[in-house]
Amino acid sequence: MTKEISAKLDSYIKNANKAGLSAKASTVYVCLLDEGIALSPKNIILKTKLHRQYAYDAIHELKDLSLIVSIGENKSVRYQAVSPDKILQEAEKKRLDTMDSVQSLMKLYNKSPAGVVEVISGSQAVIANIFKILNEAKEGDYLDIIGGAGMSFVKLMGERIEEYEELRATKKIRIRYIGSGEDVEYNRNGVIKNESRNIKGIENIVNVSIRPESVSFDIYEPEILTVIVKSDSAVASQRALFEILWNVSGRA
Repeated sequence: MTKEISAKLDSYIKNANKAGLSAKASTVYVCLLDEGIALSPKNIILKTKLHRQYAYDAIHELKDLSLIVSIGENKSVRYQAVSPDKILQEAEKKRLDTMDSVQSLMKLYNKSPAGVVEVISGSQAVIANIFKILNEAKEGDYLDIIGGAGMSFVKLMGERIEEYEELRATKKIRIRYIGSGEDVEYNRNGVIKNESRNIKGIENIVNVSIRPESVSFDIYEPEILTVIVKSDSAVASQRALFEILWNVSGRA
């Protein structure tokens, strides 16, 4: 593989992640792009070194997004990647949708009484705020999260993730998390231990964190931004939505 092709593939991976593709789907898609020909599921598994089930999950995800086409049927079926232009379009659409959400929240901020809505930007400021909220929380408080950007949170926290978890455990703050398969798998085996359930397809660039006194929207693209809404009605409505999703989601 030439350096030029490798650089292009790296670019496709980044745009695929921005467009909401899971890591597994990105891996399969880039593999098919690199090969340039249709591959059988067996060859996809061999080349990507993914677990068989993960590879098939990725194929289904890519088919749903029309990013691959199938050739043949049944045991002779093969899959080929379509043009990456669609990924670039999806990434741009997601970026614009996010910016629209930010602008809507900013309008709410401009019209709200002081202290109802707070906007925090920049990784260091956001991390400092995360620990501030955790320190101010009462023992036994809850934190309900509708995920989608859970791994972005882990990357943001970096080495301080263990410090976060130790403090949360000390204050006995219960976390319930709804997210994608990858996020839920991390929660089960990673540093942060919590109750996690899976809803397939929740893969985005925003986390919604619901606490007793506020709702936070953590937006990771195009840059890290947290919008905190301190409103009883906002907490009640988001908590009601969480309970509905929690009841229909799969257990980790």
